[in-house]
Amino acid sequence: MRLPLSAVITCLCTAALAAAPAPPVPTTVRLRPQGARVSALLARAKARSPTVQRIVDRLEAGDVIVYLELNDRLDPQVAACLTWMAATESRRIVRASITPRLREREAIALLAHELQHALEVLEHPEVRSSDGLADLYTRIGHRSSPSGRHFDTTEAIAAGELAANELRRTAATRVTGAL
Repeated sequence: MRLPLSAVITCLCTAALAAAPAPPVPTTVRLRPQGARVSALLARAKARSPTVQRIVDRLEAGDVIVYLELNDRLDPQVAACLTWMAATESRRIVRASITPRLREREAIALLAHELQHALEVLEHPEVRSSDGLADLYTRIGHRSSPSGRHFDTTEAIAAGELAANELRRTAATRVTGAL
C-alpha cells in the first residue's frame, strides 16, 4: 500500500516533533524595569559595572521580584529607596525607586545600592510584609534620615560606592584607551 506524499510528510513531522526535546520552560524575570529609560539604565549598569551584574545574577536566582522605576515623587530627603509591595506563596515583591534627576553615573550607583537592598531581602526569607522589611532594617541597618523613617546598610553603601568606582575606571579607560 502506498501512502500519499502528504501522509508521509505528516508522519515524518509528527515523529520529528515527538523526538525533539521540549523547549526550555521560561524562567521568571526577577528584575522588571518600568519603562524604556530605566530599562536602558539597567542594561548600561550591567554592562559597565561587574558589581551590578553580580547582584542582578544573584537576584535572578532567587524569589524576590524587583520592579525598577524612575520616580520624581520621592521624599525630598532621599534620591532612591526600596519599598515593600506584596508577597505570594512563592514570591516576594519589592519596588526600587530612583529619582530621574541624576547623572547616569549617580543613577547607576544608586541602582547598585537599591539592588543590594533587594538582595538583603532575598537573604532573609522571613521578610514577607512591610512590617517584616522594617524589622529587617531595624536589625541590620541604621537610620539614615532626620525623620528616622529611612534606613541604610553598610553593604548597600559599599555596593553603590563600588559601582561608582567601576564606572569611573570604565570612563578613564575610554579616555586613555585600553591598557
